[in-house]
Amino acid sequence: MRTIFTFSFFLISISLFSQDLSGHWEGYITQDGKTDTFLYQVDFQAGTKSYPGTSFSQTKDGANSASFQLTAYLDGQQLILQELNQIQPPKPKWCLKYATLTLEQFPFHDRLRGRWKADGCTPGDMMLERRKIPLDEEKEEVIPPTINGKWTGTLSQSDRDYGFYFEADLHEGRRGQSYIVSEDNGGSAFHKLEWRYDSIFQLLSFKELEVASKTDPRWQWCIKSGTLSFRREASRLVLEGDWNGFIEGYDLDTGPCANGSVYLEKPILTRRMVQKQSMLQQPYEAESKRTIKVERVLEVQSSSIKIKVWDNGTVDGDVATLFLNGERILHEFRVDKRKFGIPVKLNQNDNFLVLHAESLGDISPNTVAISVDDGVKEQIIILSSNLNESGAVMIRKFQVSN
Repeated sequence: MRTIFTFSFFLISISLFSQDLSGHWEGYITQDGKTDTFLYQVDFQAGTKSYPGTSFSQTKDGANSASFQLTAYLDGQQLILQELNQIQPPKPKWCLKYATLTLEQFPFHDRLRGRWKADGCTPGDMMLERRKIPLDEEKEEVIPPTINGKWTGTLSQSDRDYGFYFEADLHEGRRGQSYIVSEDNGGSAFHKLEWRYDSIFQLLSFKELEVASKTDPRWQWCIKSGTLSFRREASRLVLEGDWNGFIEGYDLDTGPCANGSVYLEKPILTRRMVQKQSMLQQPYEAESKRTIKVERVLEVQSSSIKIKVWDNGTVDGDVATLFLNGERILHEFRVDKRKFGIPVKLNQNDNFLVLHAESLGDISPNTVAISVDDGVKEQIIILSSNLNESGAVMIRKFQVSN
């Protein structure tokens, strides 16, 4: 069974959150040595340390169920739960459970997890979760998107079988800089650039002017230019098109580069997304001394997804940790060519996946390929992180607009 770790600062900062456990909790119970899993729900009434309430247990196929009266007592971060009597049905009698549960608190949900036992019954595990964000969230207010700002994506080249991580930061005054990372030799580099946007034809033209800095002084980068088509999708802005260029120190006649294509994205954010990001970002930045940059927004059709991680370029010893909504789901993993899969369940509509670089390997920064598979389609992105900034992607559950 995969162990889920929690980042220490979330446990340290629990005191910042309310200890009121009232409300609706959902989860499961198991029995040692048995394959059956029972759905389990608890509704606690308002309290400070003592919580009366009811519970509901059901077989996974829904054929059998029972409800109970219970009481619970919170002592620090430990909750003692005791079912007192069975409400429905009168017969057959179910186990009256006694559980000792540990409270864990995250930005968007709370969790109770521990062991239960009962007279004459096989003991087992119990897990319950409660959302912090109301289900009936009000209509989202979209933050007006602009062409200015940071765009992230990939760059390909016709003579190579691998891609480059690519950023374009478009500043005011039609100036800016690009950032490129090679998954083979060359390391990374910043280029100064100029750009122009045609709002009528929705085309963005860019031209790199020079290499501003690079990690490998011996490597000669391509000075690129191109025209990219702009489009708006449900959760992102997209720039996509072809580029050509020449090797630095030459020109198009004396040192042309093999041409290629560029794909860049910029997430469309809402006020609520920014608030959620801030809830996650503040304790993360306080503990890790790193900022978070949201690079992509992915929409999924299911709450149950599989996240896969691998090195899509040169295996250079990158070690990475993944956090989903503040919870560590992958711990100090040495990334290689093999795809490592992590099944997860999304607890809310907007979910933040953060790549935390533990080490940068031989080639800086830490770049890994990540796929998100919801059973309908698999979406693949490249995330980049260093020791100052952590790349992130927002995973949104698809919702039908009213």
